[in-house]
Amino acid sequence: MIHLHLTAIVLAVVLFIVTLLSYMKNSSAENKGGKITHMILRVVYLLVLFSGLMIYVQNMDVISALGSHMMYGIKVLCGLFSIALMEMALVKTRKNGMGGMWLIITIVLIIATFILGATLPLGTMAFN
Repeated sequence: MIHLHLTAIVLAVVLFIVTLLSYMKNSSAENKGGKITHMILRVVYLLVLFSGLMIYVQNMDVISALGSHMMYGIKVLCGLFSIALMEMALVKTRKNGMGGMWLIITIVLIIATFILGATLPLGTMAFN
């Protein structure tokens, strides 16, 4: 399940970048390519949320034994805010042609969420 989650995250980031570049290039209502990738990205958001929830539920015993519920709660909130900010940055870019502040905050939060997830006990960096 962790592989599905990581794959979905990478796919979401790649689709986010593609959609963002499409909206920056052409923010008009006729931008069908941007709309299609944006809709696919929204489906991938659901996949990220579902796989993350399944990882949390499946490993609840390990999380309880390590006493790291609060850190996983913070990671869940950071992940939810990352998805929300990704969506807000795309919508602002499509409507105004410029979503600079939202984009910077989104990138910082995505990096922070990734680092937090990688350093928690179920993360990849915790096994070194």
